[in-house]
Amino acid sequence: MNRNVYGIMIKYPEPGRVKTRLARDVGHKKAAEIYRDITELVIINTLPVGQNYRRIILYDPPERLGDFEQWLPGNHFVLQQGNDIGERMDNAIRELLTHGAERAVLTGADIPGLNSDVIAGAFTALDHADLVIGPAKDGGYYLIGMKKPHPEIFLNITWSTAEVLEQTVGVIEELHLTVAYTPVLADTDRVEDLAHFPRP
Repeated sequence: MNRNVYGIMIKYPEPGRVKTRLARDVGHKKAAEIYRDITELVIINTLPVGQNYRRIILYDPPERLGDFEQWLPGNHFVLQQGNDIGERMDNAIRELLTHGAERAVLTGADIPGLNSDVIAGAFTALDHADLVIGPAKDGGYYLIGMKKPHPEIFLNITWSTAEVLEQTVGVIEELHLTVAYTPVLADTDRVEDLAHFPRP
């Protein structure tokens, strides 16, 4: 059994429930369309074909499971759990590790540059580090991976700010854990980020 499990956290692309910061500039309907397009690209580009990992989709909201199965068929779905993004990531890591994983890597779906080479590289980095992080250009991070749960790194973080990565690394250093990094990528929370995702 493959001991590397990759989880990708996906919200259903319903207007008003995804990309709310982006929607301030382009409207809720367009923001949802952009999120859907990027998610479909990332799903294709992170297929574990020829790579040493399995992939699980962590979905939200719970009542949309049937819609997810129609939208992204052939994937294994697990419901997201938690009240904020920190809780959801912590629970997601725990969920992946209960699926027989020795290494768990987690990302969101709104990173156009994300691909299977980045994911495979994150698992390789965990051979020599306690954690792996993928820095985002906005000061956050798009990827986190570990070999056992470290819930402390998800606590007291000011999510959706430019300080997320710095705060997280500070906690990792306080815990005397080692960390490796994957390449810096851009997500799509602001209208200027769309330059990284040329849509048809």
